Amino acid sequence: MNGRLEHELQINQKIETMLLELPDNVRQFYNNIRISKSPKTCIEYIRYIQNFIGYSERVSIEEITDIDIQEYLNSIQYVNKNGEIKKASAAYTKAACSALNQYFKYLYKRRIINGNPMDLIDRPMRKDSVKRIFLSMNDLNKILKEVENDNIADIWKARNYTILHLFMVTGMRNTALSEINVTDFDWKKRKLTIIDKRDKEQVYIFSPGTKKILMKWLKYRDQYLESFKIKEDAFFISAKKNRISPRTIYDIVQKYSKPALGYEISPHKLRAAFVSLYYKKTKDIEATKEAVGHSSISTTSLYITRSDNPRKKAATYMSKSLGA
Repeated sequence: MNGRLEHELQINQKIETMLLELPDNVRQFYNNIRISKSPKTCIEYIRYIQNFIGYSERVSIEEITDIDIQEYLNSIQYVNKNGEIKKASAAYTKAACSALNQYFKYLYKRRIINGNPMDLIDRPMRKDSVKRIFLSMNDLNKILKEVENDNIADIWKARNYTILHLFMVTGMRNTALSEINVTDFDWKKRKLTIIDKRDKEQVYIFSPGTKKILMKWLKYRDQYLESFKIKEDAFFISAKKNRISPRTIYDIVQKYSKPALGYEISPHKLRAAFVSLYYKKTKDIEATKEAVGHSSISTTSLYITRSDNPRKKAATYMSKSLGA
């Protein structure tokens, strides 16, 4: 047996051991890819999937959402040769995304799940390949202007505007926004209370202006459902008279961002804009972390653009102090 065959046999044996502790659908996925992928690629895919499943607290694969995946990608770390814990590189995270995408795409094709949650994930890019995009307040206003100019029925214009506005003023996650019920609002206190994926209560206080926007949509929504004699808890609904899906919300964001900015963005980019712009205003990363609902400051820091040049500020301060 030559070295290559021996190595491949060892890899296949490792894969078999790993599969013993994983769901049956992972083995089915492996049997599907081993025909076209090398053993090295196969074990990398299985290892990424194993790490994700180990991280996720979901009981079944059907419950996994894009939020679970995004949280996992943000948490990936490794221990270097000095024993230091470091955040995984963009290249490593990108490889994990590729493996998870192939896995969920397979499950979707087999109709084990209703959609591929990776479709809602912004794929990581190498720092030296593409400059990160940070949206300005002017960019956000341009997107809202596109909704105002849209030639669609007033009811859906009001809904789409409210969705985008709520993203911008709360930094809420896509799935959380789709899950809002009418009963989650306390209109007198201008308060929205939801339960996030960690079963933690999240409270959003909104301005009188935001309340006016929300109430305008609510009036359209109630009249629409009443005309069909339908009762529905969901705050945001589709033309099918049921709860709007995260996929539809994703499409709405892309629809208006393309003509406004010249390129499409995802709901996650609006969340990132909230973090970046709020931090820019407050310079308080702890307050920003709490406002957006991140579990750690390290996650929040990924969204922040630092326009200030520390050396320039220090030099200016010292120069002025020295009377120069």
